[in-house]
Amino acid sequence: RLTGTDVQRLDQLGLRTVIDFRTAGEVLLGGDDKMPYGVEFAHLPVSGGDLEAIYELIASGDHERQRRELGDGRAASFMVEMNRGFVTDGRHREAFGAALRLMCSPGRLPLLYHCTSGKDRTGWMTAIVLTALGVPRELVLRDYLRSNDYHRAGHDKLRLDLLKTGIMADPGLLRPVLEQSATYLGAAFEEADRRYGSFARFLADGLEVSEAMLAGLRRALLGDLVPPEPVPYLP
Repeated sequence: RLTGTDVQRLDQLGLRTVIDFRTAGEVLLGGDDKMPYGVEFAHLPVSGGDLEAIYELIASGDHERQRRELGDGRAASFMVEMNRGFVTDGRHREAFGAALRLMCSPGRLPLLYHCTSGKDRTGWMTAIVLTALGVPRELVLRDYLRSNDYHRAGHDKLRLDLLKTGIMADPGLLRPVLEQSATYLGAAFEEADRRYGSFARFLADGLEVSEAMLAGLRRALLGDLVPPEPVPYLP
């Protein structure tokens, strides 16, 4: 939905690379990215769980089915498993790894990455980058949860519209899908630690990004603030 003026503002940022995590279906529905001339584009699709099934469930207007499939913690469980899948699914790891390798490549910054809502796939990618830069997990989580503040007005309007139109009798069932929870990001971190033993090993073995590549990214993003010792990846 960018206007010509919006694209000009992006151009002023000096962007060199844009990464799109949306699936082909999402691109079909939402449209191609609008970018300034000369920006390199990378399409690295990551499915955000079976969100299309949830969209279909909402659109069905079947209130009993909505309660049966989203109620009693099922929607929150879906989000937890989706975030675990960012680590367990090899295709997803390859997409996130390719994105991180692009960031580490000379001449690719400034770089922008996005999905559709900018909170789940984009949230995990941001958690990866911040952790690789040495940001403590507590602060990474705090940053992740700020999406709730930015999206609150829009989500409140959506739930009210769903109620007014009768599509949902209980729009609160959708809250776990719309909002961020510490348990969602925590599930991805826990899976990375469990499978690889440490976040450093997840970066090296799971995402195939070497310490030398990360050192270059830190120099590019942090400059003189790069710590002299190896960056710890503990919570």
